[in-house]
This record gives sequence, structure tokens and C-alpha cells, in this order.
Amino acid sequence: MKGEQSQIKKATAKVGAELKQEKVKEVKAATENVVKKGLAPKDLMGMSDAMVEGVYGQAYRLYNTGKYKEASHLFRLLIMLNATESKYSMGLAACYHMLKAYESAVQVYAICALLDPENPIPHYHSSDCYIQMGDKVSAMIALKMAQERAGNKPQYATLKDRTALTIKSLQKEIEKINKQIAEENQPIS
Repeated sequence: MKGEQSQIKKATAKVGAELKQEKVKEVKAATENVVKKGLAPKDLMGMSDAMVEGVYGQAYRLYNTGKYKEASHLFRLLIMLNATESKYSMGLAACYHMLKAYESAVQVYAICALLDPENPIPHYHSSDCYIQMGDKVSAMIALKMAQERAGNKPQYATLKDRTALTIKSLQKEIEKINKQIAEENQPIS
């Protein structure tokens, strides 16, 4: 009986080692395909563009129905499948924004800005996150970057008007704070 158990353990260990080596080979091959051939993880998994777009559609629906946490999970999956598609990062940033995870939202909006450098929208939304966090100076910088990227493009005219109004309002608030600080630092007579 003990001899049989020993043989079973040895056989199990051998099979386990062979399976482990096979898995290591599969992972190496997949990594080589990603790095050397430039394949996206979605391609390695055999997912068509239509399938990925279906996942995006579901994430979008979840977001639009206020299920931000659930939507964020799908947007993260989409980013893993194709990290260069800016709308996936924008969706994740918007989820964080709505969940009031402003710091995370700002970080993901920064990625959106890198993926789509001509788009003023990530900077505009970042400015709101900064305002919510009480960082008016960073909000102003983000708004100015949004204005710069909006340029004279007609599709961003409304956004540009909003940024101008918000910048004006923030400047007044900052001036008021600076005045209060100056008054507090006056020497006592």
C-alpha cells in the first residue's frame, strides 16, 4: 500500500512538473508574440474587434446607468486587451471621476492625454478633479492646457468658453486667498 502511494506521489509530481514546464513554454511564447510580433493581448486570446467592441458597449451601458464600479472593471479589462485605445482609458477615468476617486481619475486622464495629445477633454475633466481636491493651481494649469488643445476647433468652442469662465472664477478665488494670507502676515502694530 505504501509503495503504491509513493509511486502515485512520484507520478503526480512528474505530471505536475511537465504541466508546469508546458505552461512556462506557453507564457514565453505568448510574451514573444506580444514583444517581437507586436500582437495585442486580444489577438493572442483570439478575440475579434467585434467582441472587444461588445465588451466596450456593455461597459458604456453600465456607466450610463450609474453602475460606475462595474463599468470600471470592464474598462480595466479593455485597457489590458488594448492599452492604446484612448476611449477605454477615458471610460475608466470617467468612472473614477464619478466614484469621487479624484486622484485616480487625474492619473488616468493623464494617460488619456498621452494617448490622444490633441484632445482637450481629458485636461478639462482633470481640472474638475483638481477643484474637487482643493488644488486650484493644478486646476488652472489643466484648464489652460485644455484651452491650448481646443485651439480654434469649432467642436470645442463650448468647452473653450467654459474653461475661460472657470479660469476667471479660479483667478478670483486665488487672489482672494492671497489677499487673506497677506493680511494675516501683516506685522502687529
